[in-house]
Amino acid sequence: MCRFRKGNLTHTFGSYAAVPFVILDCSEFWLFSEAAGERNKPHIHKRSSATEACQKPNVLGSRVNTTDRLRRLRLRMKASGYDAYVIPSIDEHQSKIMTDHDKRREFISGFTGSSGTAVVLSESAALWTDGRYFIQAEQELDCNWILMKRYEPGVPEPDDWIIRTLGAGGRVGVDPKLLPYNVWMTLKEKLTHEGLYLMEDSSNLIDDIWNIPQGRAPESISHVFIHDIKYAGQPWEEKVNKLKQVLKDKAANGTVVTALDEIAWLFNLRGNDIADTPLFKAYSFISSNQIRLYIKPLKLTPEVEKHLCPNLNNYSECVQLEDYVNAFEDMKKVMPESGKILISSSSSYAVANLVPEENRIINVEPSPVALMKVIKNPVEIKGMKNAALKDSVAIVDFIALLEQQVQQGKHWDEIKAAKVLAQFRKEQEGFQGESFTTISAVGPNGAVIHYRPQIISNRNINMKDLFLLDSGGQYLDGTTDVTRTFHFGTPTEFEVATYTRVLMGAIDLITAVFSEKIKDVDLDILARLPLFQIGLDYLHGTGHGIGHFLGVHEGPVSISKAGNGKGYALKPGMFLSDEPGYYEKGKFGIRLETMMMVIKAHVPHAFNDMKFYTFEPVSFVPFEPKLIDLNLLSVKQKEFLNRFNVKARNTVGIELQKQGRERGLRWLLSRTEHIPVNDCRNHSPGGIEPCHFMILCLVASLVFW
Repeated sequence: MCRFRKGNLTHTFGSYAAVPFVILDCSEFWLFSEAAGERNKPHIHKRSSATEACQKPNVLGSRVNTTDRLRRLRLRMKASGYDAYVIPSIDEHQSKIMTDHDKRREFISGFTGSSGTAVVLSESAALWTDGRYFIQAEQELDCNWILMKRYEPGVPEPDDWIIRTLGAGGRVGVDPKLLPYNVWMTLKEKLTHEGLYLMEDSSNLIDDIWNIPQGRAPESISHVFIHDIKYAGQPWEEKVNKLKQVLKDKAANGTVVTALDEIAWLFNLRGNDIADTPLFKAYSFISSNQIRLYIKPLKLTPEVEKHLCPNLNNYSECVQLEDYVNAFEDMKKVMPESGKILISSSSSYAVANLVPEENRIINVEPSPVALMKVIKNPVEIKGMKNAALKDSVAIVDFIALLEQQVQQGKHWDEIKAAKVLAQFRKEQEGFQGESFTTISAVGPNGAVIHYRPQIISNRNINMKDLFLLDSGGQYLDGTTDVTRTFHFGTPTEFEVATYTRVLMGAIDLITAVFSEKIKDVDLDILARLPLFQIGLDYLHGTGHGIGHFLGVHEGPVSISKAGNGKGYALKPGMFLSDEPGYYEKGKFGIRLETMMMVIKAHVPHAFNDMKFYTFEPVSFVPFEPKLIDLNLLSVKQKEFLNRFNVKARNTVGIELQKQGRERGLRWLLSRTEHIPVNDCRNHSPGGIEPCHFMILCLVASLVFW
């Protein structure tokens, strides 16, 4: 017999009502709610079991006991009059990648993934995350948390869950600095309609219970540094003037820039506040007659100050530097006298509230700076390609060593592989660090999409299991992100079949030709079709934008079936990843990620004067021939592989030779041999039967001759 709780009452299994219930004392958590329009017919939503998770071994070695943290938070919730408290996975600048000091949701829940929303009620707590993190969240959340698998059938959104659980009169607290304006307004409207109240918690209750003596990292005071014009390709003054023109076109007198990558790009500055991403905390207010940068004074150097004010005789062209801690107070003073102010709907509700409503222009499109930044200029394009070349050299030379020594029986594990690869990258010119923590995953660990090797989960690299390596580098001239999956022994037929279909999807996407009217999200299906054909799929996006010595994930473009609500047009000069995958829980993971750039397609016609685009690969780490069933590939796909392999030899191969990396060169040559395009004798070393369509091949050969 199980028990469940409604409010403060405990009921036995068998009665339902219109609000969700959490069953207690069971091996599973379930939520019960009344199905729409069907009274007395409960809609049952299965959830991951917190109880079950607690009974499992601490696989990742990072599960924390959140009992006391939740107790202290609930005491403050009660004192503040909140029935629910929402903790997003972003900071005051709406950054998804943030400083350790700002990882509030990670602190309260113990879940370390980059995406998720935590909601704490007086007697329960739930965390929502997407398919990239289902396995990881199950391993990291303790008994206090219910895992809500977002986008799964029947899983309510956080606001729906709050409404059904609290009912009318409930008071929901959120820090207005941590929710984008558009999200805040939508949430407020929905809660108000249902009789609930959205409360501004400007002090932040998590900050109240999480301080430095209790393990909170201090805020960074690292110096910012200049991103040289030889890498940036355009002076900051030109960028600001272009922004001012965009504001003028939108009938705005000024704007607040809050996103950290936009500020870094706009002023040709970089920083060290965030691990693996060269950003620094700052706000900027730009109007027709002033440029203000709010930054901690300790971060500035005389060189940076001169960079921001190169002409002391014309102070009006200088950036006015103000203390970061005074940003809101100062902007609130200058806003009323500045006229119409453009505020991005993705900026925080707190920032939008600085502008009097009559002067506020809410921009529902991506911010002007984001749209300027995502299209790389010629110097940035050259730098991104050069960074991808150096990165490919490092990966190829490392894998050559790794495979050789694993086959010789020498010890390698996930942690060692990640560390040694970082050393190989460090040997390349302009290397500044990794662009994210390397995903080095053997066998079942590869099925954890954003797995990070740790001592307790560390597995030896061997000749039996697949090895997934997802890594990237930050270089002065660009940012990289590449994934390949390897097998150093003999793969199974299923591993070959799934790898091949992942590869087929990757090729179909990168060779696609599409009109200027096609949006990024429209292309996602191309990469999934080969998997769909045998009833398989993967629970993450297919591609993301990549910054120029900035974030490895760059908006607003994203190739994903979930999308961003509407999608965005792709334009030449944009860099994205192409990374379909497939994952078998408890067995293996496969992902193949190649960097690519949007370019103009050479097509014989121009329907209605439309422009047509395609992609150009810019990273050239070879694919693994032993994992490819050539019989599954089309002629077009084989031709692409041959072109890719030739390019790999002519770029990465030549650079390997220049750097004297003979071992890496030999490995590269062995993986880039020419593939017969119309040869019926093609077959896979994985054991797949060759020439399933021998008769068709015979006819084709007769026609050819």
